[in-house]
Amino acid sequence: MKQRLKWIAFCVMVLAVVVFAAFALGYRLDMLPDVSHPVQPAQTTAPRETFASVEVRDYLADDATVRPVGRTLFYDDVRWFSMSGCGVEFSCVAEWAEVTLTVAQSYAVAYNHRPRVAVFVNGTMTDEATLDQEFTTIRLDLSSVEGEAVVKVIKLTESMYSCAGVSGIRVCSASSVAPTLQPDMLLEFIGDSITAGYGLDAPNEWGQFSTRTENYMGTYAYLTGQALGAESYAIAFSGYGVLSAFTDNGVIRPDYVLSKRYDKTLTTLILPPEVSDVWTFERPKPTMIVINLGTNDASYCYTADRRAAFVQAYVELLRLVRGYNPGVPIICVLGDMNNSMFPYIEQAVAQFRSETDDTMVTTATLSFEMERLGATTNGHPNRNSNELAAETLTRFLWQTALGAAQ
Repeated sequence: MKQRLKWIAFCVMVLAVVVFAAFALGYRLDMLPDVSHPVQPAQTTAPRETFASVEVRDYLADDATVRPVGRTLFYDDVRWFSMSGCGVEFSCVAEWAEVTLTVAQSYAVAYNHRPRVAVFVNGTMTDEATLDQEFTTIRLDLSSVEGEAVVKVIKLTESMYSCAGVSGIRVCSASSVAPTLQPDMLLEFIGDSITAGYGLDAPNEWGQFSTRTENYMGTYAYLTGQALGAESYAIAFSGYGVLSAFTDNGVIRPDYVLSKRYDKTLTTLILPPEVSDVWTFERPKPTMIVINLGTNDASYCYTADRRAAFVQAYVELLRLVRGYNPGVPIICVLGDMNNSMFPYIEQAVAQFRSETDDTMVTTATLSFEMERLGATTNGHPNRNSNELAAETLTRFLWQTALGAAQ
């Protein structure tokens, strides 16, 4: 009996310690997603249409056929996307499927600026292609897939250099193609070349920039999303900043700042006047936003007055992002190349919180171990640095209930 009482007392004590630790760390357990199990295959949004026989069937990438991944625009029978990680997802029960992709002919795409895409079947990447032709068709053998196959296409390269689109989907099937359901968690990353995956597939750090070596799937952003069981995309532009883009002569470059691009859908597709490129901020809506900006501003903000201007510009950026995304946790980070602006990011966040009483905006540091882990093109963080940054950010998000400050 005494031994049993001791055991009960021990269990109560352990429970008390766990509860106290949770409150002490400021956890919001009710906000944490359930990612204790593998990501389940996506489900379709409506009953699938069935037919009498197996035939080759053609579809457009419209809302009745695909689920938009991130920011996309269906225009002129093409589902266009230009942001990193954006694309389409659909499901089918088929012997094979073909996805035909195109590039924006209205935009001059040089050899080193052409888009790359990755194709997944039930969560496994099966194909990767650089779109060197006006049209590229990727064929997927689905004969070994039991039941439903979920096909996902995402862009691996950043928005400022190229725009891609799905112009058609063909399946050999006795049933129709259908869009999947939106995942419970969607992460939006706002950043520069680091977030876009600059040079991650380059053999060394000495080569020139090319979208052929840019890969969003290797970034801390994508890896963080995967660790949380979430979908993600990035509004990321190489060289861009908050107050100024990167400058090598000390002259401000205010035209290449994220606030001028944040409300855009594509940025690199020339549209007729009657078609808007402004993003609606309606669907899909992010459940969390991470901002990683300031690295390029450091090239300009080396005096006290310029740093003060940076703080004000960052506050205005937060006002802009918050205005479009009420109630969404915003985490402001910096890394991996230069952390000199982080104290001013903290100052901007503190000012914004004081002025707005918005406790859903907070800061976090990434890792700064490039000297140990190595670099890729033009001194950018390599895959090892991105993996460590993803681990750091993922840990922070779990410890703060996905970035929601108390």
